[in-house]
Amino acid sequence: MNAAELELFPDLESACARASSLTARAARDAVAARGRFTLALSGGSTPARYFERLGAQDLPWQAVHVFWADERLVAHDDPASNYALARAHLFTRAPIPAENIHPMADPALPLEALEAQAQACEAMLRSFFGAGGFPAFDAVHLGVGDDGHTASLFPGQPALDESTRWVLPVVYDKSKPPVPRLTLTLPVLNAARLAFFLVSGQGKTALARDILEGRGAGYPASHVRPAGELFWLAGE
Repeated sequence: MNAAELELFPDLESACARASSLTARAARDAVAARGRFTLALSGGSTPARYFERLGAQDLPWQAVHVFWADERLVAHDDPASNYALARAHLFTRAPIPAENIHPMADPALPLEALEAQAQACEAMLRSFFGAGGFPAFDAVHLGVGDDGHTASLFPGQPALDESTRWVLPVVYDKSKPPVPRLTLTLPVLNAARLAFFLVSGQGKTALARDILEGRGAGYPASHVRPAGELFWLAGE
């Protein structure tokens, strides 16, 4: 793991430009080395412009595979869906083959079948990456909440101690919106070749500083320590 530093930008647009550049670099390197690029995305209110900038990049899109770090178990056309956000802002711009887009939720299963959904998602990932060891995503895009959660890993929850599973169902009544979710586990996030947090606003920047300066041990985001590179990108 390389030590992370906080990169400050004058606005969210500049931070999104940096995130897009990091992702594009990782994509070109991965395709050159392994013939494909695997990217896990997050949702929330911040990344729409990052998705748009990424979609404008000249990349080997036929070799790009998109996954998610977490997902709300809602319909794919629901405004709360992380898939819907990526579809609106990335997939409409980038010619990613439909078969290279790998949603977390299985449409063949009821959304309320939480454990079955988690197991189906993990089976999908194991089929793609192979069953030996945790999957090494080429890049993982993450956000962070006011409570320090990342993906759908929330403070004080048992999911933070998971050491074997790749995907977990999450029910947390303080989540916004308060809907069931699926999340990648910390061992999966920490197997990434590149992980970056994209945040905006003074509050999130202060939270990032706390984590990077050792004052945020209670924040789930502080446990993201990937094998590869880690960046915190903050637009104030």
